[in-house]
Amino acid sequence: MTLNLTATAVFVVVTVFTPGPNNLLSGSMGVIYGYRPTLPFLAGVASGFLFVMTLCAAVSSSLTTWFPSAALVLRWVGAAYILWLAVGIYRRSGALLVPEPEDADRPRYWKGLLLQFVNPKAVFYGLTLFTVFLTPLLDRPLALALSLVILTTVTFTAISTWALGGQLIRGWISTRARARALGLVLALALLYSALDVAGVFAS
Repeated sequence: MTLNLTATAVFVVVTVFTPGPNNLLSGSMGVIYGYRPTLPFLAGVASGFLFVMTLCAAVSSSLTTWFPSAALVLRWVGAAYILWLAVGIYRRSGALLVPEPEDADRPRYWKGLLLQFVNPKAVFYGLTLFTVFLTPLLDRPLALALSLVILTTVTFTAISTWALGGQLIRGWISTRARARALGLVLALALLYSALDVAGVFAS
């Protein structure tokens, strides 16, 4: 089996840059806190993503046989965690006008890290990637390691883009009503993402 770089690149870019838990939360935190304060969260996402992708690559063949039995539990745990974060985003939306530097709800490294372990989309993405597109690299350690670095870099670029985009629209928020409205939109987007993760929209 040969590696199709074009097909792989299209799959990676489309999957990584389109809305999902990582991107939506990164954008939300960019809006509320700005890019620099969100960096610890982004670093956590990237670290967790690298670990999950490494795990998927290492056990991709066996994982596909036993994972379906755990998929339902993982989906609901992931959905519950994303819902918890959505509530936090809405609750903190009013703080756009009154920043609190010492606030315990600020973006944290562990929040981004933990998200990867309760996000079944990340696991399904990794399994698909290594069982469909990157199978030729599984027995080539150096090439596999390089692919993991590239994938993590692309992911960090995507979440940074969303966080920076969030920061750019902060200037639009000049009243508490706008802040609450934006918080509601972000929370509803995360609610949709949580329901999608839980498989509610699966046909």
